[in-house]
Amino acid sequence: MNTPTTRAPWVVAVLLVALAAPAFAAAPGGPYWALEFENDTPKQLVLEGQKAKLAFYWYVVYRVRNPSDQEIPARLRLSLKLSLEKVVNEYDDLFDTTAEEYLEKKVVERPLCNWAELRATPLKAGEKREGVALFRVGTEAPDFDTMVVSVRGLAQLRPLGREGNTRKYRQRVLLLKYKFVPSKWRAGKELKYVPEEWTLEDVAIADRTSAEGDASDAMGKRLQELLKKAKEAREKKPAGEAKPPPKSSARPEGGPLLGAGPASGKPAPQLVEALRKRAAAHPYVRAAFRETTGRGQRQAEVAGTVVCGREGKFAAERILTVRAERTIKERRVFDGDSLWIHTTARGAGDTVRRWRSAATRQEWRTVDGRPEVDFATVVNPVRAWCLFAGSLVYMGAERLGSESAYVFEARPGEAFKTVLTGPLSSELLAEAAGRRVRFWLGAKSAFQLKMEVYDRRGNTIGRLECSDVTPDAVVSPQRLAFKPPAGVDVIDMNAAVADGHPAADEPAP
Repeated sequence: MNTPTTRAPWVVAVLLVALAAPAFAAAPGGPYWALEFENDTPKQLVLEGQKAKLAFYWYVVYRVRNPSDQEIPARLRLSLKLSLEKVVNEYDDLFDTTAEEYLEKKVVERPLCNWAELRATPLKAGEKREGVALFRVGTEAPDFDTMVVSVRGLAQLRPLGREGNTRKYRQRVLLLKYKFVPSKWRAGKELKYVPEEWTLEDVAIADRTSAEGDASDAMGKRLQELLKKAKEAREKKPAGEAKPPPKSSARPEGGPLLGAGPASGKPAPQLVEALRKRAAAHPYVRAAFRETTGRGQRQAEVAGTVVCGREGKFAAERILTVRAERTIKERRVFDGDSLWIHTTARGAGDTVRRWRSAATRQEWRTVDGRPEVDFATVVNPVRAWCLFAGSLVYMGAERLGSESAYVFEARPGEAFKTVLTGPLSSELLAEAAGRRVRFWLGAKSAFQLKMEVYDRRGNTIGRLECSDVTPDAVVSPQRLAFKPPAGVDVIDMNAAVADGHPAADEPAP
């Protein structure tokens, strides 16, 4: 990511001195201190861990300032709670130098304080520091509908008295609340900010522990160890479990560029190129798919399987239900030279149509001179994302089944009209002309896991979903070859179009 993280429009800014209740009035010997605090919207981070497993994090970038004219201890402690109905998962701000370094170098592009660095020295009068709280949530992204980030240490504790060898205090805790709801602007979900709340919390602290909750000897040693570890990690390549993306490899393992991704809403040519190389590294990929076009009573569904090979070769078997009483079985094969379309329908027998690549009008060559807009790509819907390449805008990352996916969007303009509305384009791609199209590309497989086309109101009018994706599938080369059945005439589609009779026989891949 080449741009700093953007500050959320609903940034929380709180001056606790102004909010201090009478219970927090000045004590003998001086007034209670309080800190100013603001934060960015929590974001997700995905890194590649050991044995190509994924490590999922949520992180919060925040800023804390001492508004007083005296030094104040920086004793912030942040925690995360994810809730889904009665299931609640809680996480503490952890010390992870590898994830922290990734954020500093690849995401926000500036140094951030971890909790140990923040607590190492007091905040001087007027001093402001920027920190990050990292919450590792595991190797799977947990489902939730409510997120609460609790912030402790923003105000001095109020003493309540003693009980035996412990002292009792009351502290104010800032609760930052978010709802995980469907987005109105993009596919998937997003965090919606809910006005923050404050709560009071009683704590008991042993005599050997400071009022801020630090055991002076043990915590001091622990802080020194963590600070030393952080310094060493910044001076050399991190040895942690998260790995940076490989820079040069015929076939990189794991996700190609797993992480927070580039800037959302902007082109990401490097990420697109990395995915293209990864896709080309698989000799064969096999998947099941379901294609839906239209809405309401005009909605049509097609289900099938597809095998993709190198050089654009592919074979797809589909079942089309034209009417409840009529089902058409169809096989499409592109062998590198020709696209063969073999259909079988009850009462109509077999039909074989052939489009020869070399003899087909090459209108797509006029699309900005893009070499990826070729015959093999136009006729294969599961490769549709390649048509737009440099036009793809990165929208973020989502989890689809067992694989994380990069989300891209394109708005095909006039230059693509001939390609998308031509006889070789699928019904789904034909809907994309002049509209908004979104693609989900697998981080590991670089395969097009999903494609959606939206109308002007944001309604989905076309969808292609792939499942059971198997990279490096064992496939016989004969699967990508085609031989017409004996006794079945082959219709030359190139000649039919040249004669001006494409309507009855044009393909709709």
